[in-house]
Amino acid sequence: MHISRGLFLGLTTVDIFYGVENHPGANEKVQATWQLIYAGGPAANAAVAYAALGNDSHLVTGLGVHPTAQLAAADLAEYNVTLHDFAGSADYPPILSSILVNSLTGDRCVVYSNTDKRLLENYHEINELLDNTTTVLLDGYYLPQARIFAEAANRRNVTVILDGGSWKEGLEHLLAYVDIAVCSANFQPPGCCTADDVFTYFAHHKVDCCAVSNGGEQVVGCEGRTSWTIDVPAVHAIDTLGAGDILHGAFCHYIASLPFKESLERAAKIASDSCCYHGTRQWIRHLQ
Repeated sequence: MHISRGLFLGLTTVDIFYGVENHPGANEKVQATWQLIYAGGPAANAAVAYAALGNDSHLVTGLGVHPTAQLAAADLAEYNVTLHDFAGSADYPPILSSILVNSLTGDRCVVYSNTDKRLLENYHEINELLDNTTTVLLDGYYLPQARIFAEAANRRNVTVILDGGSWKEGLEHLLAYVDIAVCSANFQPPGCCTADDVFTYFAHHKVDCCAVSNGGEQVVGCEGRTSWTIDVPAVHAIDTLGAGDILHGAFCHYIASLPFKESLERAAKIASDSCCYHGTRQWIRHLQ
C-alpha cells in the first residue's frame, strides 16, 4: 500500500473528556462516569485520523513544554503523529479544554482557555518539512505561518486544503494558496449566510473545489459549476465532538487517490462511525 505524507498546521489543545449523566447546574457537583484525555484541536485530530489510516502524518503546531502539554505530546506519539513544535512561549500552559458529555444524549458543553496568546516562533526548515508531502491541511489558526507554508506548498504543487471551522479575520489572505476548502456550516465569510454564498465567495477567490458539512445533515459540495450533495450515514451517535476534524483527516487520506466527491463520501462514513464511541480516539480500534 502506498503511504502518503501529510502536513497539518494548526491548533493543538489538551482535551479532558468527562462522561456525565446530567450537566451540572449552578453550585452543583457531578461525578463523572468516565474520563479520557487526548490531544485536541482541529489540526491535531485531523493528523491523528490521517495517521490511523496508514499515512505518514506530521503536525506543525505550538504546544510547548509545560507539564500539561506533555499529555498531548504523549497522545500524538502513541497515534504515530510526528510533532513539530514551534511554540513561541514554550513554558506557557497549553490551551486546556474540559468537555462534559451527557452519556445518555451525547450533548456536550465545553470550557476552554484563550487561544489568542499562542504563537508560533522559530519555525524553520519549511522546505524540509514539505519534502515528499502530498497534502497540507490548514485549520485557520497561526495565519501568518499558515500563509508561508501554503505559499511554499503551492510552489511545490502540493495540494493545500482549508479546514474552515469558523471564519477568522485575515483568512481571506490565505485563500490565494488554497486548492480545496472543506468547511462547517458555521464558516461564514463576510456577507455570507448560506452554502451557496460561501461557494460564490470561494469562487471569487479562485477556490473551485469546496464543500460545507453540517453535522448529520447532507454535505453540500461544489466543483466549478457542478454542485452536489452527499447523504451522511445515520448512526446512533453518543459523542460527536471532533467528528468534523476526523472528517478532514480522512478526506486528506482519500483525496490522494480519489476524486473530490468520493473522497468526501468515504470520509463522511468514517466521521459518522467515530460518533458511536466516546472521545476522539476510540473509533480507531474499530476501523475496518
